[in-house]
Amino acid sequence: MVGRGSLSWFRSQCARDDRASRIAGQRRIGIGGGLRTLVLTLVVIFGFVTGARATDFYELQIYSVDTVPQDHVMVELHTNSVTSATGELASSTLPLYQIHNTIEVTYGLLPYLEVGQYICTARLDAGTYEYAGGRTKVHFGIPETESWPISFGANIEFQYMRREAVSDPLNIEFMPIAQMELGRLTAIANLSFEKQFSGPGTHQGIGLEPMGQISYRILHWFEPSLEYYGDIGPVQAPVPLYQQQQFIVPSVNLYLDPRFEFNFGVGFGTTRAWQGRFVKATIGWLL
Repeated sequence: MVGRGSLSWFRSQCARDDRASRIAGQRRIGIGGGLRTLVLTLVVIFGFVTGARATDFYELQIYSVDTVPQDHVMVELHTNSVTSATGELASSTLPLYQIHNTIEVTYGLLPYLEVGQYICTARLDAGTYEYAGGRTKVHFGIPETESWPISFGANIEFQYMRREAVSDPLNIEFMPIAQMELGRLTAIANLSFEKQFSGPGTHQGIGLEPMGQISYRILHWFEPSLEYYGDIGPVQAPVPLYQQQQFIVPSVNLYLDPRFEFNFGVGFGTTRAWQGRFVKATIGWLL
Protein backbone atom coordinates (compact mmCIF):
# COMPACT_ATOMS: atom_id res chain seq x y z
CA MET A 1 0.00 0.00 0.00
CA VAL A 2 2.70 1.63 -0.59
CA GLY A 3 2.91 6.38 -1.80
CA ARG A 4 3.37 6.53 1.77
CA GLY A 5 3.13 7.41 5.37
CA SER A 6 6.02 9.73 4.66
CA LEU A 7 7.50 11.31 1.51
CA SER A 8 10.93 12.83 1.30
CA TRP A 9 11.04 16.56 0.61
CA PHE A 10 12.96 15.95 -2.60
CA ARG A 11 10.51 13.34 -3.78
CA SER A 12 7.36 15.34 -3.15
CA GLN A 13 8.93 18.59 -4.40
CA CYS A 14 9.96 16.98 -7.70
CA ALA A 15 6.47 15.61 -8.12
CA ARG A 16 4.88 19.00 -7.36
CA ASP A 17 7.24 20.84 -9.72
CA ASP A 18 6.44 18.40 -12.50
CA ARG A 19 2.74 18.71 -11.71
CA ALA A 20 2.91 22.49 -11.94
CA SER A 21 4.65 22.38 -15.32
CA ARG A 22 2.02 20.06 -16.74
CA ILE A 23 -0.78 22.27 -15.44
CA ALA A 24 0.89 25.24 -17.10
CA GLY A 25 0.72 23.40 -20.39
CA GLN A 26 4.43 22.68 -20.76
CA ARG A 27 3.70 18.99 -20.58
CA ARG A 28 0.44 17.18 -20.04
CA ILE A 29 0.06 13.44 -20.54
CA GLY A 30 -3.46 12.03 -20.50
CA ILE A 31 -4.22 8.52 -19.30
CA GLY A 32 -7.99 8.72 -19.50
CA GLY A 33 -8.59 5.93 -22.02
CA GLY A 34 -6.04 3.56 -20.52
CA LEU A 35 -7.24 4.30 -17.00
CA ARG A 36 -10.86 3.63 -17.90
CA THR A 37 -9.89 0.30 -19.43
CA LEU A 38 -7.81 -0.61 -16.38
CA VAL A 39 -10.55 0.31 -13.92
CA LEU A 40 -13.17 -1.58 -15.94
CA THR A 41 -10.97 -4.67 -15.97
CA LEU A 42 -10.53 -4.48 -12.20
CA VAL A 43 -14.26 -4.03 -11.67
CA VAL A 44 -14.89 -7.20 -13.68
CA ILE A 45 -12.28 -9.10 -11.67
CA PHE A 46 -13.63 -7.94 -8.32
CA GLY A 47 -17.21 -8.41 -9.39
CA PHE A 48 -16.90 -12.10 -10.16
CA VAL A 49 -14.49 -13.27 -7.47
CA THR A 50 -14.30 -12.75 -3.74
CA GLY A 51 -11.79 -12.41 -0.92
CA ALA A 52 -10.82 -10.44 2.18
CA ARG A 53 -7.90 -10.10 4.57
CA ALA A 54 -6.82 -8.21 7.65
CA THR A 55 -4.57 -5.20 8.21
CA ASP A 56 -1.23 -5.78 6.52
CA PHE A 57 1.62 -5.97 9.03
CA TYR A 58 4.25 -6.30 6.30
CA GLU A 59 3.49 -2.91 4.76
CA LEU A 60 2.00 -0.28 7.07
CA GLN A 61 2.06 2.85 4.96
CA ILE A 62 -0.23 5.42 3.41
CA TYR A 63 -0.04 6.03 -0.33
CA SER A 64 -0.12 9.57 -1.72
CA VAL A 65 -0.75 10.61 -5.34
CA ASP A 66 2.91 11.67 -5.68
CA THR A 67 5.26 9.17 -7.30
CA VAL A 68 9.02 8.71 -7.50
CA PRO A 69 10.47 11.25 -9.96
CA GLN A 70 10.98 9.87 -13.45
CA ASP A 71 14.18 7.82 -13.90
CA HIS A 72 14.89 7.85 -10.14
CA VAL A 73 14.90 4.90 -7.74
CA MET A 74 13.56 4.91 -4.18
CA VAL A 75 14.78 2.27 -1.72
CA GLU A 76 12.84 1.85 1.53
CA LEU A 77 12.95 -0.42 4.54
CA HIS A 78 9.63 -0.97 6.33
CA THR A 79 9.84 -2.60 9.76
CA ASN A 80 7.17 -3.25 12.37
CA SER A 81 6.35 -5.47 15.31
CA VAL A 82 3.23 -6.13 17.38
CA THR A 83 4.15 -5.59 21.03
CA SER A 84 0.83 -6.38 22.73
CA ALA A 85 -2.47 -8.04 21.80
CA THR A 86 -5.07 -8.08 24.56
CA GLY A 87 -8.33 -8.06 22.57
CA GLU A 88 -10.06 -11.38 21.93
CA LEU A 89 -9.39 -11.41 18.18
CA ALA A 90 -6.09 -9.57 18.48
CA SER A 91 -4.61 -12.15 20.83
CA SER A 92 -5.49 -15.02 18.50
CA THR A 93 -4.69 -13.32 15.17
CA LEU A 94 -2.03 -10.60 15.40
CA PRO A 95 1.59 -11.72 14.85
CA LEU A 96 2.66 -10.97 18.43
CA TYR A 97 6.41 -10.38 18.87
CA GLN A 98 7.20 -11.23 15.26
CA ILE A 99 9.49 -8.74 13.49
CA HIS A 100 8.62 -7.94 9.89
CA ASN A 101 11.15 -6.25 7.59
CA THR A 102 10.17 -5.40 4.03
CA ILE A 103 12.50 -3.92 1.41
CA GLU A 104 10.74 -1.85 -1.24
CA VAL A 105 12.46 -0.74 -4.45
CA THR A 106 10.48 1.69 -6.63
CA TYR A 107 11.33 3.13 -10.04
CA GLY A 108 9.82 6.28 -11.54
CA LEU A 109 8.78 5.05 -14.98
CA LEU A 110 6.89 8.20 -16.05
CA PRO A 111 6.22 11.58 -14.41
CA TYR A 112 3.01 10.21 -12.87
CA LEU A 113 3.72 6.44 -12.84
CA GLU A 114 5.98 4.23 -10.72
CA VAL A 115 6.50 0.49 -10.48
CA GLY A 116 7.87 -1.30 -7.46
CA GLN A 117 8.89 -4.61 -5.96
CA TYR A 118 8.70 -5.71 -2.32
CA ILE A 119 10.84 -8.38 -0.69
CA CYS A 120 9.29 -9.41 2.63
CA THR A 121 11.23 -11.05 5.46
CA ALA A 122 10.23 -11.87 9.01
CA ARG A 123 11.37 -13.34 12.26
CA LEU A 124 8.53 -15.77 12.73
CA ASP A 125 7.50 -17.76 15.79
CA ALA A 126 10.46 -20.13 15.38
CA GLY A 127 12.81 -17.23 16.14
CA THR A 128 14.75 -17.25 12.85
CA TYR A 129 14.59 -14.73 10.02
CA GLU A 130 13.00 -16.13 6.88
CA TYR A 131 11.93 -15.06 3.45
CA ALA A 132 8.21 -14.31 3.75
CA GLY A 133 7.25 -13.56 0.15
CA GLY A 134 6.99 -10.78 -2.38
CA ARG A 135 4.72 -8.15 -3.89
CA THR A 136 4.62 -6.18 -7.12
CA LYS A 137 2.92 -2.81 -7.48
CA VAL A 138 1.91 -0.22 -10.06
CA HIS A 139 1.22 3.19 -8.51
CA PHE A 140 0.10 6.30 -10.37
CA GLY A 141 -1.36 9.75 -10.03
CA ILE A 142 -4.01 11.10 -12.42
CA PRO A 143 -2.56 14.28 -13.97
CA GLU A 144 -5.98 15.56 -15.06
CA THR A 145 -6.91 16.04 -11.38
CA GLU A 146 -3.79 17.97 -10.32
CA SER A 147 -5.48 21.36 -10.62
CA TRP A 148 -8.55 20.17 -8.68
CA PRO A 149 -9.00 20.83 -4.93
CA ILE A 150 -8.58 17.08 -4.42
CA SER A 151 -6.08 15.07 -6.46
CA PHE A 152 -6.64 11.41 -7.28
CA GLY A 153 -4.53 8.37 -8.04
CA ALA A 154 -4.46 4.63 -7.41
CA ASN A 155 -2.25 1.71 -6.48
CA ILE A 156 -2.53 -1.84 -7.80
CA GLU A 157 -0.64 -4.53 -5.94
CA PHE A 158 -0.26 -8.28 -6.39
CA GLN A 159 0.83 -10.31 -3.37
CA TYR A 160 2.48 -13.73 -3.42
CA MET A 161 3.57 -14.69 0.09
CA ARG A 162 4.54 -17.89 1.87
CA ARG A 163 1.70 -19.62 3.67
CA GLU A 164 3.93 -19.89 6.75
CA ALA A 165 4.08 -16.08 6.86
CA VAL A 166 0.46 -15.10 6.19
CA SER A 167 -2.89 -16.87 6.09
CA ASP A 168 -3.78 -15.35 2.70
CA PRO A 169 -0.70 -15.87 0.53
CA LEU A 170 -2.18 -14.88 -2.83
CA ASN A 171 -4.29 -11.77 -3.46
CA ILE A 172 -4.68 -8.61 -5.50
CA GLU A 173 -5.40 -5.10 -4.23
CA PHE A 174 -6.93 -2.09 -5.97
CA MET A 175 -6.60 1.12 -3.94
CA PRO A 176 -8.07 4.47 -5.06
CA ILE A 177 -6.23 7.45 -3.53
CA ALA A 178 -7.50 10.95 -2.73
CA GLN A 179 -5.25 13.77 -1.50
CA MET A 180 -5.89 17.35 -0.42
CA GLU A 181 -3.32 19.99 0.54
CA LEU A 182 -4.12 23.17 2.45
CA GLY A 183 -0.91 25.09 3.07
CA ARG A 184 1.18 22.99 5.46
CA LEU A 185 -1.69 20.56 6.06
CA THR A 186 -2.03 17.38 3.99
CA ALA A 187 -4.92 14.90 4.16
CA ILE A 188 -4.79 11.55 2.34
CA ALA A 189 -7.43 8.82 2.04
CA ASN A 190 -6.80 5.27 0.79
CA LEU A 191 -9.62 2.79 0.13
CA SER A 192 -8.15 -0.66 -0.35
CA PHE A 193 -10.34 -3.27 -2.07
CA GLU A 194 -8.80 -6.72 -1.92
CA LYS A 195 -9.54 -10.03 -3.56
CA GLN A 196 -8.13 -13.12 -1.90
CA PHE A 197 -7.31 -16.11 -4.09
CA SER A 198 -6.27 -18.50 -1.30
CA GLY A 199 -6.61 -18.85 2.44
CA PRO A 200 -9.51 -19.06 4.89
CA GLY A 201 -11.18 -15.83 3.70
CA THR A 202 -11.43 -16.76 0.03
CA HIS A 203 -15.24 -17.01 0.05
CA GLN A 204 -16.02 -14.20 2.50
CA GLY A 205 -16.43 -11.42 -0.06
CA ILE A 206 -14.44 -8.43 -1.28
CA GLY A 207 -12.49 -6.92 1.61
CA LEU A 208 -12.45 -3.20 2.32
CA GLU A 209 -9.63 -1.61 4.30
CA PRO A 210 -9.97 2.18 4.67
CA MET A 211 -6.77 4.01 5.58
CA GLY A 212 -5.74 7.62 5.87
CA GLN A 213 -3.40 10.24 7.21
CA ILE A 214 -3.48 13.86 8.34
CA SER A 215 -0.09 15.56 8.63
CA TYR A 216 1.15 19.08 9.31
CA ARG A 217 4.58 20.35 8.25
CA ILE A 218 5.78 22.38 11.26
CA LEU A 219 9.32 22.77 9.92
CA HIS A 220 10.78 21.85 6.55
CA TRP A 221 12.30 18.76 8.20
CA PHE A 222 9.65 17.92 10.82
CA GLU A 223 6.11 16.73 10.13
CA PRO A 224 3.94 15.06 12.79
CA SER A 225 1.00 13.06 11.53
CA LEU A 226 -1.91 10.88 12.58
CA GLU A 227 -2.37 7.69 10.56
CA TYR A 228 -5.36 5.38 10.49
CA TYR A 229 -5.61 1.74 9.39
CA GLY A 230 -8.94 -0.08 9.33
CA ASP A 231 -10.53 -3.31 8.17
CA ILE A 232 -14.32 -3.53 8.06
CA GLY A 233 -14.41 -7.04 6.61
CA PRO A 234 -16.33 -8.05 3.48
CA VAL A 235 -18.04 -5.21 1.64
CA GLN A 236 -21.19 -7.31 1.23
CA ALA A 237 -21.45 -8.04 4.96
CA PRO A 238 -19.28 -5.82 7.20
CA VAL A 239 -18.47 -7.24 10.59
CA PRO A 240 -19.87 -5.49 13.71
CA LEU A 241 -17.95 -2.38 14.73
CA TYR A 242 -16.51 -3.94 17.89
CA GLN A 243 -14.98 -6.72 15.76
CA GLN A 244 -13.50 -4.42 13.11
CA GLN A 245 -9.82 -3.56 13.04
CA GLN A 246 -9.47 0.15 13.78
CA PHE A 247 -5.89 1.29 14.49
CA ILE A 248 -4.83 4.86 15.25
CA VAL A 249 -1.12 5.61 14.77
CA PRO A 250 0.43 8.87 16.04
CA SER A 251 3.63 9.24 14.05
CA VAL A 252 6.40 11.60 13.05
CA ASN A 253 8.09 12.20 9.70
CA LEU A 254 11.65 13.52 9.55
CA TYR A 255 13.36 14.94 6.43
CA LEU A 256 16.94 15.44 7.59
CA ASP A 257 18.33 15.31 4.07
CA PRO A 258 16.59 16.24 0.80
CA ARG A 259 16.76 12.60 -0.34
CA PHE A 260 16.11 10.94 3.00
CA GLU A 261 12.82 10.02 4.69
CA PHE A 262 12.12 8.60 8.13
CA ASN A 263 8.76 7.71 9.62
CA PHE A 264 8.10 6.29 13.07
CA GLY A 265 4.78 5.58 14.77
CA VAL A 266 3.09 3.64 17.54
CA GLY A 267 -0.27 2.07 16.70
CA PHE A 268 -3.16 1.42 19.08
CA GLY A 269 -6.19 -0.82 18.53
CA THR A 270 -9.37 1.09 19.38
CA THR A 271 -12.06 -1.61 19.22
CA ARG A 272 -12.78 -4.14 21.94
CA ALA A 273 -11.80 -7.21 19.96
CA TRP A 274 -8.63 -5.70 18.51
CA GLN A 275 -7.04 -3.95 21.47
CA GLY A 276 -3.29 -4.11 21.06
CA ARG A 277 -0.21 -2.09 20.21
CA PHE A 278 2.48 -2.12 17.52
CA VAL A 279 5.47 -0.04 16.46
CA LYS A 280 6.32 0.80 12.85
CA ALA A 281 9.12 2.59 11.05
CA THR A 282 10.16 3.42 7.50
CA ILE A 283 13.59 4.53 6.30
CA GLY A 284 13.94 5.59 2.69
CA TRP A 285 16.59 6.96 0.32
CA LEU A 286 16.04 8.46 -3.11
CA LEU A 287 18.75 7.56 -5.64
